[in-house]
Amino acid sequence: MKMERLHAMPDWPIRMTSDVAALFMCVSESTFLTRYGKLSFKEGANTFWAKAALEREVARQAGLPQFSPALGGDASWDDLD
Repeated sequence: MKMERLHAMPDWPIRMTSDVAALFMCVSESTFLTRYGKLSFKEGANTFWAKAALEREVARQAGLPQFSPALGGDASWDDLD
C-alpha cells in the first residue's frame, strides 16, 4: 500500500495486507510475517490480518487484561442496543 493512501485514512484499516500490518506493528514486513503470520486469514487469493487480532496479540504480549463478553467480560454497554 502506498504511504500516501495510509496517511489519508482517519485510522488504521480493520483488515490489512502484510505491508500495512507490518507498519501497524512497527516491524519490517519479513519480521512481521515470521512473528504474526499465523494470525492471518484468507479471502480468496488475498491474505489479511485483522486489526483487532493484532491488538489482542500486543495486549497478550504486554500482559494487559483482555475482556470478552463470552468469558464474562465487561458488558457495561450491552444495554445500549
